[in-house]
Amino acid sequence: KLFGESNFKVDIQMGSDPHHDHQGIVEFKRAEDDHDEKKQQEDMLARLGGLQPAKPVGLVEPVKPVEPLAPAAPIAPVAPVAPIAPVAPAAPAAPVAPVVPVAPVEPEAPVEERVHAFTGPTKQPPMYLDFIDRNIPWNKDAEDDSKKKWKLNKYLSDRVPLNRDTHDGRHATCSKRTYTKKMPSASVVLVFYNEALSVVLRTVFTVLKESEDRLIHEILLYDDCSTIDELNAPLERHISAYPKVRLVRSKERGGLVKARMFAAREARGEVLLYLDAHCEPTPGWLEPLLEPIGLDRTTVTVPSLDAINWEDLTYSGADSIWVIGGVNWLMNMLWAPIPQRETDRRQKEDPFPITANLRTPTMAGGLFAMDRLYFKELGEYDEGMGVWGGENMELSFRIWMCGGSMLFVPCSKVGHIFRPAHPYDFMGNNGDVVSNNYIRAARVWFDDELDFFFKIRPQFKDKDVGDLSSRFALRERLQCKSYAWFIKNIFPELPLESLPSC
Repeated sequence: KLFGESNFKVDIQMGSDPHHDHQGIVEFKRAEDDHDEKKQQEDMLARLGGLQPAKPVGLVEPVKPVEPLAPAAPIAPVAPVAPIAPVAPAAPAAPVAPVVPVAPVEPEAPVEERVHAFTGPTKQPPMYLDFIDRNIPWNKDAEDDSKKKWKLNKYLSDRVPLNRDTHDGRHATCSKRTYTKKMPSASVVLVFYNEALSVVLRTVFTVLKESEDRLIHEILLYDDCSTIDELNAPLERHISAYPKVRLVRSKERGGLVKARMFAAREARGEVLLYLDAHCEPTPGWLEPLLEPIGLDRTTVTVPSLDAINWEDLTYSGADSIWVIGGVNWLMNMLWAPIPQRETDRRQKEDPFPITANLRTPTMAGGLFAMDRLYFKELGEYDEGMGVWGGENMELSFRIWMCGGSMLFVPCSKVGHIFRPAHPYDFMGNNGDVVSNNYIRAARVWFDDELDFFFKIRPQFKDKDVGDLSSRFALRERLQCKSYAWFIKNIFPELPLESLPSC
């Protein structure tokens, strides 16, 4: 096996001969022809890698004798070392200047994160009132009756999706604006009395759809003691799946002014955002209203109102605001051209002046946003006012004269159903309620200019409108300016000379 031969046979015989105990007799028997010993060695060397036999070692040559070294040259004498010169004494060191303390490095202000206004999803699965059969053929008589009763086309509204797509009518520059991401959250307050359910729900669902969730603290529905059935269980059923929608019911009717004030006391968001219960906010509406309040809590913001037709619910509106709110000597709110001073300010302060916020002396109605605590500090609404009328003017005077400001916001657009008449009563004589409200506001805020008001409306001069002492005390406490100051600084477009002769 050592040579790799497979044809060797090994026989081991154990002999019994006493002379050969324990000795094996090994016989190598070849199976084939024998080879000589030299041949076997060559085969083995070939298998081990072709090693060659070593050559015979020859004789070593004799070592030659080493030649003797030449004698070394004598070493030259070393030159004497020169003496080291004495070191001159060091000059006295100059006094060290005192170390000026290094001013601490101011940390860099964090970069403010800014975002574009939120725009809600489109083409959501449509939502409808769950008790309306939309497969019944259209009833024109029922439609006409609903217009007369509700002062809007309720029959159509009940069959239009509650979350229909809204019209984005903003100016193109609005989409270029960015807003600080950190801003206050809002309680969206909807006060209603005997309002059509589909209109209320469309307001709610449009607010939810067109608003970033983090900016909505709640939607507060305040029912001013409605008497129609669909505002009871059906309303509660339709809002039950929305945790941010909260319903508060009054046990007695107070009227719009008082109901708004009571709703504000229920609200918990940082900002009160009042909408009528027949509105549809549009894409990007919320951030432009909230940001100015986050920067200055005494700022009140008013959205741009577009029209929703009361008969067919179609939407129309301009892409910006081209007027401001004014006032006449009857204390009626009126629309006035944008004054040149305001145009100049917008061009100076804003890269997109056409949609820059506008300082406005008055607001049209009840759609505005205001810091909730500031609303309370400023005196809420006048509790002595009746159902509706004049409260927007009184609040406008108070905001400006008592240290605040008010802005129209062109990039916040809200659709509003402008009805041809009020569908509800005024809890008494409509004319008396509205006139009482105007007289209360004029007596508190018009100062010496009150005479002009009574010259135009002499029938109001001796009318008893209740106790005003708390409102005069409020004005004193807030240290408010005069109405003459308001005219001179906020709305000089109404000079005294414009008063008609009476």
